[in-house]
Amino acid sequence: MESVSPSLKDNKAERLGYSKKDDSKGNKMLFDINKNFKEFTNYEHSPAHLFLNNTYYIITAHILKNIRPFYDDERKQILLNSIFLNFIDRNGWKMIAYFVADNHYHLLLNSANNADKLSKIIADIHRFTAITINKMDNLTGRQVWYQYWDTVITSNKSFYARFNYIHYNPVKHGYVTRSEDYKFCSYKDYFENDENEMLFLRKKYKFDKVKVKEP
Repeated sequence: MESVSPSLKDNKAERLGYSKKDDSKGNKMLFDINKNFKEFTNYEHSPAHLFLNNTYYIITAHILKNIRPFYDDERKQILLNSIFLNFIDRNGWKMIAYFVADNHYHLLLNSANNADKLSKIIADIHRFTAITINKMDNLTGRQVWYQYWDTVITSNKSFYARFNYIHYNPVKHGYVTRSEDYKFCSYKDYFENDENEMLFLRKKYKFDKVKVKEP
């Protein structure tokens, strides 16, 4: 049985992997962006994947046929628990930002030293959540997940734009009018920790033109 309590408040420096000191541009949250691409894998009939250690990724996964199996808090929590358990607790990745919706999720993570485990991590999350949700719906063998996409972050501008993009998703999809009020997004923890910094980043790094797979 999977069990974890996902929170970015606990051991924040270790789980988020950033240093809090101003850079020349006034940013308090500093991330080391890896631009050294060495490993590239292209699976037939699926998106291409790069496997790079100590690298930041934005990851998006969609449900098949736009069904909405994670439609309430209990179901979203099951998915979020599995994400944290498999990425963070079992494989040492560092969570930077997350958003969980009824039919998809977005993650921003650092791969630490386990980049080559990415496909297996996703498979484990999707297998467990599909089985669990199908049991709750009294269905057997229904395919729940469609596909996932991962993109390596190559610049600070790209990083912060996607950081903001993920954190605006609760408003974009109509769950809340303020991102800090949405339970299944990391924005609330950052906002509580440093409201001014989050407002500064949102204003400085535009995210309206970010291209991320959406259902």
